[in-house]
Amino acid sequence: MPDHEALDRREFLTRSAGAMGALGAAALVGPGALRTRPSELAKIEAAAKPKRGGTLIIGSLGSTTDTVDNQLKASSNMDQERGQNLYDSLTYIPDPSYGHAPALAEHIILNATATSATFYLRKGVEFHNGKTFTADDLIFSLQRILNPAAPGKAHTSLASINPNALAKVNDYVVTAELNFPDAFLPARFGSAQTAIVPVGFDPTHPVGTGPFMFQSFTPGSQSTFVRNPNYWVEGQPYLDELQIIDFADDTSRVAALLAGQVHAIDGIDPSLLPEIKAHGGFSTMVTKSGYYQPITMRTDLAPFNDARVRQAFRLLVDRPGMVKQAYGNRARIGNDMPDPTDPNYPTFPQRHQDIKKAKSLLKAAGYGNGLNVTLTTSPNDVDLVNSALVFAQQVQQANAGVTVTVNQITNAAYNAQFTKWPFTQGYWAANLIGTSYASRFLGGGPNNDSHWNDPVTDQAYFAALKEIEPSKQKKYLEDIFQVFYESGPDIAHTFKDQVDVFTDNFQGFTPAVSNGWSLGGYRYRLVWSK
Repeated sequence: MPDHEALDRREFLTRSAGAMGALGAAALVGPGALRTRPSELAKIEAAAKPKRGGTLIIGSLGSTTDTVDNQLKASSNMDQERGQNLYDSLTYIPDPSYGHAPALAEHIILNATATSATFYLRKGVEFHNGKTFTADDLIFSLQRILNPAAPGKAHTSLASINPNALAKVNDYVVTAELNFPDAFLPARFGSAQTAIVPVGFDPTHPVGTGPFMFQSFTPGSQSTFVRNPNYWVEGQPYLDELQIIDFADDTSRVAALLAGQVHAIDGIDPSLLPEIKAHGGFSTMVTKSGYYQPITMRTDLAPFNDARVRQAFRLLVDRPGMVKQAYGNRARIGNDMPDPTDPNYPTFPQRHQDIKKAKSLLKAAGYGNGLNVTLTTSPNDVDLVNSALVFAQQVQQANAGVTVTVNQITNAAYNAQFTKWPFTQGYWAANLIGTSYASRFLGGGPNNDSHWNDPVTDQAYFAALKEIEPSKQKKYLEDIFQVFYESGPDIAHTFKDQVDVFTDNFQGFTPAVSNGWSLGGYRYRLVWSK
Protein backbone atom coordinates (compact mmCIF):
# COMPACT_ATOMS: atom_id res chain seq x y z
CA MET A 1 0.00 0.00 0.00
CA PRO A 2 1.63 3.08 -0.96
CA ASP A 3 1.94 4.28 2.55
CA HIS A 4 2.55 5.98 2.79
CA GLU A 5 -0.38 8.45 -0.58
CA ALA A 6 1.69 7.41 2.41
CA LEU A 7 3.38 5.51 0.54
CA ASP A 8 2.48 4.20 1.14
CA ARG A 9 -1.18 1.64 0.58
CA ARG A 10 -0.41 2.55 -0.18
CA GLU A 11 2.57 4.42 0.94
CA PHE A 12 3.16 2.91 1.29
CA LEU A 13 1.53 5.33 0.89
CA THR A 14 3.39 6.71 1.84
CA ARG A 15 6.78 8.21 1.11
CA SER A 16 8.33 6.52 -1.79
CA ALA A 17 11.84 6.42 -3.00
CA GLY A 18 10.55 8.87 -5.56
CA ALA A 19 11.78 8.20 -9.02
CA MET A 20 15.05 9.75 -8.08
CA GLY A 21 18.06 8.16 -6.46
CA ALA A 22 21.56 9.54 -6.67
CA LEU A 23 20.95 13.19 -7.40
CA GLY A 24 23.15 15.99 -6.24
CA ALA A 25 21.22 17.34 -3.26
CA ALA A 26 21.08 21.13 -3.36
CA ALA A 27 21.46 22.84 -0.01
CA LEU A 28 18.10 23.96 1.26
CA VAL A 29 18.07 26.81 3.74
CA GLY A 30 15.62 28.93 5.71
CA PRO A 31 12.92 28.17 8.26
CA GLY A 32 11.15 24.91 7.49
CA ALA A 33 13.52 24.10 4.63
CA LEU A 34 13.57 20.59 3.24
CA ARG A 35 16.10 18.56 5.19
CA THR A 36 18.26 16.38 2.99
CA ARG A 37 20.21 13.19 3.56
CA PRO A 38 23.26 12.02 1.59
CA SER A 39 22.69 9.20 -0.91
CA GLU A 40 25.07 6.32 -1.43
CA LEU A 41 23.64 5.45 -4.83
CA ALA A 42 25.99 7.75 -6.74
CA LYS A 43 28.97 5.83 -5.34
CA ILE A 44 27.38 2.51 -6.25
CA GLU A 45 26.66 3.61 -9.82
CA ALA A 46 30.12 5.10 -10.33
CA ALA A 47 31.83 1.92 -9.13
CA ALA A 48 29.65 -0.43 -11.18
CA LYS A 49 29.94 1.35 -14.55
CA PRO A 50 26.46 0.49 -15.83
CA LYS A 51 25.85 -0.57 -19.44
CA ARG A 52 23.09 0.67 -21.72
CA GLY A 53 20.31 -1.15 -23.51
CA GLY A 54 18.06 -4.12 -22.91
CA THR A 55 14.58 -4.85 -21.59
CA LEU A 56 13.68 -5.57 -17.98
CA ILE A 57 10.54 -7.65 -17.36
CA ILE A 58 9.08 -7.60 -13.85
CA GLY A 59 6.49 -10.03 -12.51
CA SER A 60 4.25 -8.39 -9.89
CA LEU A 61 0.99 -9.16 -8.10
CA GLY A 62 -1.72 -7.14 -9.87
CA SER A 63 -5.41 -6.98 -10.63
CA THR A 64 -7.95 -5.40 -12.96
CA THR A 65 -8.13 -2.38 -10.63
CA ASP A 66 -4.58 -1.34 -11.61
CA THR A 67 -4.13 2.25 -12.75
CA VAL A 68 -1.60 4.70 -14.19
CA ASP A 69 -3.49 7.72 -12.84
CA ASN A 70 -1.49 7.77 -9.63
CA GLN A 71 -2.75 11.14 -8.42
CA LEU A 72 -6.39 10.07 -8.27
CA LYS A 73 -6.61 6.28 -8.22
CA ALA A 74 -3.41 4.52 -7.08
CA SER A 75 -4.11 1.98 -4.33
CA SER A 76 -1.57 -0.83 -4.57
CA ASN A 77 2.16 -1.40 -4.59
CA MET A 78 1.95 -2.23 -8.29
CA ASP A 79 0.32 1.15 -8.96
CA GLN A 80 3.22 2.72 -7.10
CA GLU A 81 5.66 0.61 -9.12
CA ARG A 82 4.40 2.02 -12.41
CA GLY A 83 4.11 5.53 -11.03
CA GLN A 84 7.69 5.63 -9.78
CA ASN A 85 8.88 5.12 -13.35
CA LEU A 86 6.39 7.28 -15.23
CA TYR A 87 6.44 10.31 -12.96
CA ASP A 88 8.56 12.37 -10.62
CA SER A 89 7.49 14.25 -7.51
CA LEU A 90 8.96 17.37 -5.95
CA THR A 91 11.24 15.32 -3.71
CA TYR A 92 12.59 11.80 -3.36
CA ILE A 93 13.69 9.69 -0.40
CA PRO A 94 17.39 8.90 -0.41
CA ASP A 95 18.87 5.81 1.21
CA PRO A 96 19.89 4.70 3.72
CA SER A 97 18.37 7.33 6.02
CA TYR A 98 14.73 8.33 5.90
CA GLY A 99 14.77 11.92 4.68
CA HIS A 100 13.80 13.97 1.66
CA ALA A 101 16.03 15.41 -1.03
CA PRO A 102 15.34 17.67 -4.02
CA ALA A 103 13.81 16.28 -7.20
CA LEU A 104 11.52 18.49 -9.33
CA ALA A 105 11.77 21.07 -6.56
CA GLU A 106 15.25 22.31 -5.72
CA HIS A 107 13.96 24.06 -2.61
CA ILE A 108 10.75 23.98 -0.57
CA ILE A 109 10.89 26.67 2.08
CA LEU A 110 8.36 27.50 4.79
CA ASN A 111 8.09 30.79 6.61
CA ALA A 112 8.84 30.93 10.34
CA THR A 113 5.24 30.12 11.33
CA ALA A 114 4.77 27.35 8.73
CA THR A 115 1.79 29.20 7.27
CA SER A 116 3.14 29.74 3.76
CA ALA A 117 5.50 27.89 1.44
CA THR A 118 7.64 28.77 -1.54
CA PHE A 119 8.49 26.16 -4.15
CA TYR A 120 11.63 26.74 -6.22
CA LEU A 121 11.44 24.41 -9.22
CA ARG A 122 14.18 22.66 -11.14
CA LYS A 123 14.90 24.17 -14.54
CA GLY A 124 15.54 22.25 -17.75
CA VAL A 125 13.07 19.43 -17.12
CA GLU A 126 10.88 18.15 -19.98
CA PHE A 127 7.70 16.10 -19.92
CA HIS A 128 7.53 13.05 -22.17
CA ASN A 129 5.60 15.06 -24.77
CA GLY A 130 8.38 17.66 -25.00
CA LYS A 131 6.64 20.31 -22.89
CA THR A 132 8.91 22.19 -20.49
CA PHE A 133 8.06 21.71 -16.82
CA THR A 134 7.06 25.04 -15.24
CA ALA A 135 5.13 26.55 -12.36
CA ASP A 136 1.88 26.12 -14.30
CA ASP A 137 2.26 22.35 -14.10
CA LEU A 138 2.85 22.37 -10.36
CA ILE A 139 -0.25 24.53 -9.82
CA PHE A 140 -2.30 22.30 -12.12
CA SER A 141 -1.12 19.14 -10.29
CA LEU A 142 -1.84 20.50 -6.83
CA GLN A 143 -5.27 21.73 -7.84
CA ARG A 144 -6.05 18.36 -9.44
CA ILE A 145 -5.09 16.51 -6.24
CA LEU A 146 -7.02 18.99 -4.07
CA ASN A 147 -10.15 19.19 -6.23
CA PRO A 148 -13.02 18.67 -3.72
CA ALA A 149 -15.25 17.21 -6.44
CA ALA A 150 -12.75 14.43 -7.22
CA PRO A 151 -9.99 14.50 -4.59
CA GLY A 152 -6.71 12.76 -5.20
CA LYS A 153 -5.12 10.12 -3.01
CA ALA A 154 -2.86 12.70 -1.37
CA HIS A 155 -5.62 15.21 -0.65
CA THR A 156 -5.50 14.83 3.15
CA SER A 157 -1.72 14.78 3.21
CA LEU A 158 -1.62 18.04 1.23
CA ALA A 159 -4.74 19.51 2.85
CA SER A 160 -2.78 22.41 4.32
CA ILE A 161 -2.32 23.84 0.81
CA ASN A 162 -5.06 26.23 -0.26
CA PRO A 163 -5.55 25.40 -3.96
CA ASN A 164 -7.09 28.82 -4.50
CA ALA A 165 -4.09 30.61 -3.00
CA LEU A 166 -1.34 29.33 -5.27
CA ALA A 167 0.57 32.12 -6.97
CA LYS A 168 2.98 31.91 -9.88
CA VAL A 169 5.88 34.28 -9.16
CA ASN A 170 7.63 33.28 -12.38
CA ASP A 171 8.02 30.10 -14.42
CA TYR A 172 10.03 28.42 -11.67
CA VAL A 173 8.72 29.85 -8.40
CA VAL A 174 5.32 29.20 -6.82
CA THR A 175 4.04 30.49 -3.47
CA ALA A 176 1.31 28.80 -1.46
CA GLU A 177 -0.76 30.12 1.41
CA LEU A 178 -1.65 27.36 3.82
CA ASN A 179 -5.03 26.63 5.36
CA PHE A 180 -3.28 25.80 8.64
CA PRO A 181 0.35 25.57 9.79
CA ASP A 182 2.14 22.57 8.34
CA ALA A 183 5.77 22.11 9.31
CA PHE A 184 5.78 18.72 7.58
CA LEU A 185 4.76 20.02 4.16
CA PRO A 186 8.22 19.67 2.53
CA ALA A 187 8.25 15.99 3.53
CA ARG A 188 4.83 15.20 2.06
CA PHE A 189 6.07 14.75 -1.50
CA GLY A 190 7.93 11.82 -3.02
CA SER A 191 5.22 9.22 -3.59
CA ALA A 192 3.59 8.65 -6.96
CA GLN A 193 0.35 10.00 -5.50
CA THR A 194 2.10 13.38 -5.42
CA ALA A 195 3.39 13.00 -8.98
CA ILE A 196 3.65 16.15 -11.08
CA VAL A 197 1.79 16.02 -14.38
CA PRO A 198 1.46 18.60 -17.16
CA VAL A 199 -1.39 21.02 -17.65
CA GLY A 200 -4.19 19.17 -19.46
CA PHE A 201 -3.07 15.73 -18.28
CA ASP A 202 -4.95 12.86 -19.95
CA PRO A 203 -4.83 9.65 -17.86
CA THR A 204 -5.57 7.53 -20.95
CA HIS A 205 -2.27 8.73 -22.42
CA PRO A 206 -0.24 9.50 -19.29
CA VAL A 207 2.66 11.92 -19.52
CA GLY A 208 5.17 12.60 -16.77
CA THR A 209 8.82 13.58 -16.36
CA GLY A 210 9.93 10.14 -15.18
CA PRO A 211 12.73 7.94 -16.55
CA PHE A 212 10.37 5.84 -18.66
CA MET A 213 7.61 6.86 -21.07
CA PHE A 214 4.22 5.23 -21.48
CA GLN A 215 3.76 2.83 -24.39
CA SER A 216 0.85 0.56 -23.38
CA PHE A 217 -1.19 -0.53 -20.37
CA THR A 218 -3.81 -3.23 -19.86
CA PRO A 219 -5.05 -3.45 -16.25
CA GLY A 220 -4.59 -6.92 -14.85
CA SER A 221 -2.31 -7.90 -17.70
CA GLN A 222 0.75 -5.89 -18.70
CA SER A 223 2.37 -2.45 -18.78
CA THR A 224 5.11 -1.42 -21.23
CA PHE A 225 7.33 1.66 -20.96
CA VAL A 226 10.28 2.87 -23.02
CA ARG A 227 13.37 4.87 -22.14
CA ASN A 228 12.94 8.62 -21.76
CA PRO A 229 15.86 9.95 -23.87
CA ASN A 230 15.57 13.40 -22.30
CA TYR A 231 15.43 12.42 -18.65
CA TRP A 232 16.72 15.21 -16.45
CA VAL A 233 19.02 12.92 -14.44
CA GLU A 234 21.97 12.79 -16.82
CA GLY A 235 22.72 9.38 -18.30
CA GLN A 236 19.69 7.61 -16.87
CA PRO A 237 17.85 5.33 -17.30
CA TYR A 238 20.12 2.63 -18.69
CA LEU A 239 17.44 0.24 -19.96
CA ASP A 240 15.69 0.71 -23.30
CA GLU A 241 12.41 -0.83 -22.16
CA LEU A 242 10.53 -1.79 -19.01
CA GLN A 243 7.68 -4.28 -18.87
CA ILE A 244 5.57 -5.09 -15.80
CA ILE A 245 3.43 -8.21 -16.03
CA ASP A 246 0.52 -8.91 -13.67
CA PHE A 247 0.22 -12.23 -11.86
CA ALA A 248 -2.44 -13.45 -9.45
CA ASP A 249 -0.16 -15.42 -7.13
CA ASP A 250 3.44 -16.26 -6.26
CA THR A 251 3.37 -19.77 -7.71
CA SER A 252 2.71 -18.49 -11.23
CA ARG A 253 5.31 -15.76 -10.81
CA VAL A 254 8.01 -18.23 -9.81
CA ALA A 255 7.11 -20.49 -12.74
CA ALA A 256 7.46 -17.52 -15.09
CA LEU A 257 10.81 -16.59 -13.52
CA LEU A 258 12.21 -20.11 -13.90
CA ALA A 259 10.95 -20.27 -17.49
CA GLY A 260 12.73 -17.02 -18.35
CA GLN A 261 9.48 -15.14 -19.02
CA VAL A 262 10.28 -12.50 -16.38
CA HIS A 263 13.61 -11.26 -15.04
CA ALA A 264 12.60 -10.22 -11.52
CA ILE A 265 9.81 -10.69 -9.01
CA ASP A 266 9.14 -8.45 -6.04
CA GLY A 267 8.17 -9.38 -2.49
CA ILE A 268 8.30 -13.14 -2.92
CA ASP A 269 7.16 -15.73 -0.38
CA PRO A 270 10.49 -16.86 1.18
CA SER A 271 9.29 -20.49 1.25
CA LEU A 272 9.69 -20.55 -2.54
CA LEU A 273 13.38 -19.59 -2.44
CA PRO A 274 14.77 -23.15 -2.27
CA GLU A 275 13.14 -23.99 -5.59
CA ILE A 276 14.63 -20.88 -7.19
CA LYS A 277 18.09 -21.43 -5.71
CA ALA A 278 18.11 -25.04 -6.91
CA HIS A 279 17.53 -23.76 -10.42
CA GLY A 280 20.53 -21.39 -10.27
CA GLY A 281 21.23 -18.12 -12.06
CA PHE A 282 19.33 -15.84 -9.67
CA SER A 283 20.21 -13.31 -6.99
CA THR A 284 18.21 -12.69 -3.82
CA MET A 285 17.91 -9.24 -2.22
CA VAL A 286 16.56 -8.84 1.31
CA THR A 287 15.40 -5.44 2.53
CA LYS A 288 14.99 -4.94 6.29
CA SER A 289 12.89 -1.92 7.19
CA GLY A 290 9.70 -0.83 8.92
CA TYR A 291 7.39 -2.29 6.24
CA TYR A 292 4.43 -3.88 8.00
CA GLN A 293 1.19 -5.78 7.44
CA PRO A 294 -1.09 -4.89 10.36
CA ILE A 295 -4.37 -6.55 11.20
CA THR A 296 -6.70 -3.56 11.31
CA MET A 297 -9.86 -3.14 13.41
CA ARG A 298 -12.56 -0.65 12.44
CA THR A 299 -12.99 1.57 15.47
CA ASP A 300 -16.43 2.82 14.43
CA LEU A 301 -18.09 -0.62 14.44
CA ALA A 302 -18.74 -3.19 17.16
CA PRO A 303 -16.95 -5.01 18.59
CA PHE A 304 -13.82 -2.98 17.81
CA ASN A 305 -15.32 0.37 18.80
CA ASP A 306 -14.53 -0.78 22.34
CA ALA A 307 -10.83 -0.21 23.15
CA ARG A 308 -10.91 -3.17 25.51
CA VAL A 309 -11.66 -5.50 22.60
CA ARG A 310 -8.82 -4.02 20.57
CA GLN A 311 -6.48 -4.46 23.53
CA ALA A 312 -7.63 -8.05 24.01
CA PHE A 313 -7.03 -9.00 20.38
CA ARG A 314 -3.49 -7.63 20.58
CA LEU A 315 -2.87 -9.88 23.58
CA LEU A 316 -4.00 -12.97 21.66
CA VAL A 317 -1.09 -12.76 19.19
CA ASP A 318 1.96 -14.95 19.68
CA ARG A 319 4.43 -12.57 18.03
CA PRO A 320 7.50 -14.85 17.97
CA GLY A 321 5.26 -17.54 16.53
CA MET A 322 4.03 -15.11 13.88
CA VAL A 323 7.63 -14.30 12.89
CA LYS A 324 8.44 -17.99 12.54
CA GLN A 325 5.24 -19.41 11.09
CA ALA A 326 3.96 -16.62 8.85
CA TYR A 327 7.24 -15.06 7.75
CA GLY A 328 9.77 -17.87 7.94
CA ASN A 329 11.83 -15.84 10.45
CA ARG A 330 12.22 -13.01 7.91
CA ALA A 331 10.58 -10.39 10.14
CA ARG A 332 11.01 -8.61 13.46
CA ILE A 333 8.54 -8.41 16.33
CA GLY A 334 6.30 -5.33 16.29
CA ASN A 335 4.68 -3.50 19.18
CA ASP A 336 1.37 -2.29 17.70
CA MET A 337 2.70 1.06 16.49
CA PRO A 338 3.56 2.07 12.91
CA ASP A 339 6.62 3.83 11.52
CA PRO A 340 9.60 2.50 13.52
CA THR A 341 11.89 4.52 11.22
CA ASP A 342 10.53 7.73 12.73
CA PRO A 343 13.20 9.33 14.97
CA ASN A 344 10.46 9.90 17.56
CA TYR A 345 9.49 6.22 17.72
CA PRO A 346 9.28 5.41 21.44
CA THR A 347 10.52 2.43 23.42
CA PHE A 348 7.56 1.02 25.32
CA PRO A 349 7.41 -2.38 27.06
CA GLN A 350 7.15 -5.12 24.47
CA ARG A 351 3.64 -6.57 24.30
CA HIS A 352 3.43 -10.33 24.67
CA GLN A 353 0.66 -12.90 24.40
CA ASP A 354 -1.43 -12.81 27.59
CA ILE A 355 -4.52 -14.98 27.23
CA LYS A 356 -5.72 -14.51 30.81
CA LYS A 357 -5.71 -10.72 30.49
CA ALA A 358 -7.33 -10.92 27.06
CA LYS A 359 -10.20 -12.98 28.50
CA SER A 360 -10.64 -10.48 31.29
CA LEU A 361 -10.83 -7.55 28.87
CA LEU A 362 -13.32 -9.34 26.63
CA LYS A 363 -15.52 -10.18 29.63
CA ALA A 364 -15.44 -6.57 30.81
CA ALA A 365 -16.47 -5.47 27.31
CA GLY A 366 -19.47 -7.81 27.39
CA TYR A 367 -18.05 -10.64 25.27
CA GLY A 368 -17.39 -13.17 27.99
CA ASN A 369 -19.68 -15.69 26.29
CA GLY A 370 -17.74 -15.69 23.05
CA LEU A 371 -17.03 -13.57 19.99
CA ASN A 372 -16.95 -14.51 16.31
CA VAL A 373 -15.27 -12.24 13.75
CA THR A 374 -14.35 -12.48 10.07
CA LEU A 375 -10.89 -11.42 8.95
CA THR A 376 -10.99 -10.33 5.28
CA THR A 377 -7.75 -10.71 3.33
CA SER A 378 -6.35 -11.26 -0.15
CA PRO A 379 -3.02 -12.25 -1.78
CA ASN A 380 -2.48 -8.58 -2.67
CA ASP A 381 0.85 -8.52 -0.85
CA VAL A 382 3.03 -11.52 -0.09
CA ASP A 383 2.47 -13.01 3.39
CA LEU A 384 -0.91 -11.32 3.94
CA VAL A 385 -2.83 -14.58 3.68
CA ASN A 386 -0.15 -16.49 5.60
CA SER A 387 -0.26 -14.10 8.53
CA ALA A 388 -4.09 -14.07 8.56
CA LEU A 389 -4.21 -17.85 8.76
CA VAL A 390 -1.54 -17.99 11.46
CA PHE A 391 -3.39 -15.38 13.51
CA ALA A 392 -6.68 -17.32 13.25
CA GLN A 393 -4.88 -20.49 14.34
CA GLN A 394 -3.22 -18.74 17.28
CA VAL A 395 -6.57 -17.35 18.45
CA GLN A 396 -8.13 -20.82 18.23
CA GLN A 397 -5.30 -22.34 20.25
CA ALA A 398 -5.60 -19.58 22.85
CA ASN A 399 -9.07 -20.88 23.78
CA ALA A 400 -10.19 -17.40 24.76
CA GLY A 401 -13.73 -17.70 23.43
CA VAL A 402 -12.86 -15.94 20.18
CA THR A 403 -13.25 -17.46 16.72
CA VAL A 404 -11.59 -15.82 13.72
CA THR A 405 -12.78 -16.92 10.28
CA VAL A 406 -10.46 -15.96 7.42
CA ASN A 407 -12.25 -14.73 4.31
CA GLN A 408 -9.80 -14.73 1.40
CA ILE A 409 -11.07 -12.76 -1.60
CA THR A 410 -9.59 -11.63 -4.91
CA ASN A 411 -7.24 -8.68 -5.16
CA ALA A 412 -9.76 -6.70 -7.20
CA ALA A 413 -12.56 -7.28 -4.66
CA TYR A 414 -10.28 -6.37 -1.78
CA ASN A 415 -8.96 -3.20 -3.44
CA ALA A 416 -12.45 -1.99 -4.25
CA GLN A 417 -13.37 -1.77 -0.56
CA PHE A 418 -10.11 -1.89 1.35
CA THR A 419 -11.21 0.86 3.76
CA LYS A 420 -14.63 -0.70 4.40
CA TRP A 421 -13.90 -4.17 5.80
CA PRO A 422 -14.65 -4.33 9.58
CA PHE A 423 -11.63 -6.55 10.29
CA THR A 424 -8.90 -6.74 7.66
CA GLN A 425 -5.22 -6.36 6.83
CA GLY A 426 -3.14 -3.69 5.18
CA TYR A 427 0.39 -3.36 3.87
CA TRP A 428 2.32 -0.17 4.46
CA ALA A 429 5.78 1.16 3.76
CA ALA A 430 7.92 2.69 6.49
CA ASN A 431 7.15 6.36 7.00
CA LEU A 432 7.24 9.27 9.43
CA ILE A 433 4.23 9.54 11.72
CA GLY A 434 3.98 13.26 10.95
CA THR A 435 3.29 12.49 7.30
CA SER A 436 1.53 9.12 7.46
CA TYR A 437 -1.02 10.29 10.04
CA ALA A 438 -2.98 12.43 7.55
CA SER A 439 -3.51 9.55 5.16
CA ARG A 440 -4.07 6.62 7.52
CA PHE A 441 -5.53 8.09 10.70
CA LEU A 442 -7.08 11.49 10.06
CA GLY A 443 -10.81 11.61 9.38
CA GLY A 444 -11.45 11.53 5.65
CA GLY A 445 -8.00 10.15 4.90
CA PRO A 446 -8.05 7.96 1.77
CA ASN A 447 -6.23 5.16 3.59
CA ASN A 448 -8.07 5.36 6.91
CA ASP A 449 -9.04 1.69 6.88
CA SER A 450 -9.70 1.67 10.65
CA HIS A 451 -11.96 4.75 10.51
CA TRP A 452 -9.83 6.14 13.31
CA ASN A 453 -11.31 9.37 14.66
CA ASP A 454 -9.63 10.36 17.89
CA PRO A 455 -9.59 13.96 19.18
CA VAL A 456 -6.51 13.32 21.34
CA THR A 457 -4.26 12.19 18.50
CA ASP A 458 -5.76 14.72 16.10
CA GLN A 459 -4.96 17.52 18.53
CA ALA A 460 -1.39 16.28 18.98
CA TYR A 461 -0.95 16.00 15.21
CA PHE A 462 -2.07 19.57 14.50
CA ALA A 463 0.00 20.85 17.42
CA ALA A 464 3.10 19.22 15.91
CA LEU A 465 2.38 20.90 12.57
CA LYS A 466 2.83 24.30 14.19
CA GLU A 467 6.38 23.57 15.27
CA ILE A 468 9.20 24.06 12.77
CA GLU A 469 11.87 22.59 15.05
CA PRO A 470 11.90 18.77 15.40
CA SER A 471 12.75 19.06 19.09
CA LYS A 472 9.47 20.88 19.68
CA GLN A 473 7.47 18.41 17.55
CA LYS A 474 8.77 15.47 19.55
CA LYS A 475 6.38 15.63 22.51
CA TYR A 476 3.28 15.74 20.32
CA LEU A 477 4.42 12.91 18.09
CA GLU A 478 5.27 10.77 21.10
CA ASP A 479 1.74 11.42 22.40
CA ILE A 480 0.35 9.96 19.17
CA PHE A 481 2.53 6.87 19.51
CA GLN A 482 1.41 6.51 23.14
CA VAL A 483 -2.26 6.36 22.19
CA PHE A 484 -1.57 3.93 19.34
CA TYR A 485 0.36 1.69 21.72
CA GLU A 486 -2.38 1.69 24.34
CA SER A 487 -5.57 1.57 22.28
CA GLY A 488 -4.83 2.06 18.58
CA PRO A 489 -6.57 0.31 15.69
CA ASP A 490 -3.73 -1.92 14.48
CA ILE A 491 -2.35 -5.24 15.56
CA ALA A 492 1.13 -4.41 14.28
CA HIS A 493 2.59 -7.79 15.13
CA THR A 494 5.73 -7.68 12.95
CA PHE A 495 7.87 -5.67 10.57
CA LYS A 496 8.59 -7.89 7.60
CA ASP A 497 11.60 -8.24 5.34
CA GLN A 498 11.08 -7.76 1.64
CA VAL A 499 12.57 -10.63 -0.36
CA ASP A 500 13.14 -9.98 -4.06
CA VAL A 501 14.65 -12.22 -6.71
CA PHE A 502 16.18 -11.27 -10.06
CA THR A 503 18.30 -12.96 -12.69
CA ASP A 504 22.05 -12.58 -12.53
CA ASN A 505 21.91 -10.84 -15.91
CA PHE A 506 20.76 -7.61 -14.24
CA GLN A 507 22.51 -5.29 -11.80
CA GLY A 508 21.72 -2.03 -10.05
CA PHE A 509 19.08 -3.24 -7.62
CA THR A 510 19.75 -1.71 -4.20
CA PRO A 511 17.60 -2.26 -1.06
CA ALA A 512 15.34 0.70 -0.25
CA VAL A 513 15.92 0.48 3.48
CA SER A 514 14.38 3.91 4.06
CA ASN A 515 10.84 2.76 3.29
CA GLY A 516 11.02 -0.98 2.61
CA TRP A 517 9.59 -1.10 -0.88
CA SER A 518 10.60 -3.98 -3.09
CA LEU A 519 13.29 -4.08 -5.77
CA GLY A 520 15.00 -0.97 -4.49
CA GLY A 521 11.84 1.10 -4.26
CA TYR A 522 10.96 0.31 -7.90
CA ARG A 523 13.76 2.62 -9.07
CA TYR A 524 14.32 0.80 -12.34
CA ARG A 525 16.16 3.76 -13.80
CA LEU A 526 19.16 2.51 -11.78
CA VAL A 527 19.04 -1.03 -13.23
CA TRP A 528 21.01 -2.26 -16.21
CA SER A 529 21.47 -5.46 -18.19
CA LYS A 530 24.84 -7.17 -18.39
